[in-house]
Amino acid sequence: MDLNLKGRVAFVTGGGAGIGEAIARALAAEGCTVCVADRDENAATRAAAAMTRDGLSTHAITLDVAAADAVEATFAALRGKTGAPEILVNAAGLLSTGHVVDLPADEFDRVARVNIDGIINCVKAAVPAMAAARRGRIINIASVSAMRGGGSVGNTLYGATKAGVVALTMGLARELGPSDITVNAVAPAILDTAMTHAALTEEARRRILPRIPLGRFATATDIADLVAFLASDRAGFITGTVIPVDGGILTT
Repeated sequence: MDLNLKGRVAFVTGGGAGIGEAIARALAAEGCTVCVADRDENAATRAAAAMTRDGLSTHAITLDVAAADAVEATFAALRGKTGAPEILVNAAGLLSTGHVVDLPADEFDRVARVNIDGIINCVKAAVPAMAAARRGRIINIASVSAMRGGGSVGNTLYGATKAGVVALTMGLARELGPSDITVNAVAPAILDTAMTHAALTEEARRRILPRIPLGRFATATDIADLVAFLASDRAGFITGTVIPVDGGILTT
């Protein structure tokens, strides 16, 4: 399926690794010029360089999405360099595990500054140009944890922030629809990424796997393929949706 994304500019947060990197690569492979943004300068540089070696059009950007002033400055600079992004993918995220009563008092704020505030900062910086052009795609990475109170692996606070992403997605879709900007969310279950490997013990992974009807954990490519579709004109009448990519775990 040709998604007709050639020549478009995409901005992917958390693009230096995991889901974000896979999304950046998928969009670049469809012909987008992709801004690979990550707060880890080495990760952003490595990911963008690997894509460039493969003949894809990418730029590495070091950015902490929780810093509103830095986000605004970054988007202002892009308007004179690559052009304003037409596609914004908010994939940057922090995972927090542990029982709520045992976590530091500021743990929710720490995670929410990236998982929620980071989206708001990027949306506020990206939307004016999208609205002026009457064309835009915003895709947020949520989680099935939002629908399950954090699930069964002790990530209640993380799930609460991702529930915020779901509400934000639906509200933004309503607000931005009149400007021909769609806003959707993708809700993965557990993926085989470095972040989840660091957070889950092998025992926890063995306990969770039998609950997935398709019998495996998601890959970053599973998520990236859907994001690329949602970024395209073929998804032009889809907005305000939250689409699980979970192998059927929400049915169990």
